[in-house]
Amino acid sequence: MKAVSRTIQFELIKICSSRVWWVICALVVVIQPLLALIVAKSYLQIGLDATPETHPELIEALDPLDYLGFEVPTSGLLAMVIFGGIIGASEYKHHILRTTLLCQSSRIKVSSAKVLALLICSTFISFLSIYATISTMHFGLGELGLHPFYLSTIAWQFIGFSALNWILLTTLSFGIGMLFRNAIVPLAFLVPQVYNLGEYLAQRWEWGGYLPVAAGNILVATPTAPYEHDPLKGGIVLLIWVTLALITSFYAFIRSDVGGKY
Repeated sequence: MKAVSRTIQFELIKICSSRVWWVICALVVVIQPLLALIVAKSYLQIGLDATPETHPELIEALDPLDYLGFEVPTSGLLAMVIFGGIIGASEYKHHILRTTLLCQSSRIKVSSAKVLALLICSTFISFLSIYATISTMHFGLGELGLHPFYLSTIAWQFIGFSALNWILLTTLSFGIGMLFRNAIVPLAFLVPQVYNLGEYLAQRWEWGGYLPVAAGNILVATPTAPYEHDPLKGGIVLLIWVTLALITSFYAFIRSDVGGKY
């Protein structure tokens, strides 16, 4: 048990000491809340009751107060997907994996520790970033917004849904990156979906709603979204994707050579 705990700590240190971790933290914990503040000020200019009829520049009406701001974390989701893919593929660079296996020879324990470390990091940064974003949004709205610290029951529910979406898609990206030993593959698969391709396919193809990002969209859909909010369906579909990716990557990791060129 102590060996497993040490391996998890080792993996946490590797993630938190990497440059990509701090870049992602800056993007989602600092930049994203600032973006939410800018969006809040723009909402104040047009009014929270603005509609496409009164303001033609709007594509759709603004969400009810409890749901305001949950469109902003999409930018952070992109960063988290990139983060997961890079972490998943990074072990095969510079012979890091060889060093890890010298410290812990059990590949099952190593792979499990990697996933647990990623889950700990992604859970922490997801809740912190999304809460900071929504809190900043309502702080920017002033008296028209919710209390920036306490928010509302619905807002907290959607913070949980959004964080779960981030965590699962980050883990999926990690699993694909680990499977293919390359960060390009998960990014090529997931990034276009984040940038509306998933929504486009879900609206025009019957099976498009079962793509991972489309399932995530269902998980966090607000009242004005073009699709129905179904957290159970979205969560199950995402969990299936993540489970398949991790099982496949674990099998490949345990059965294959660590790779690398000298």
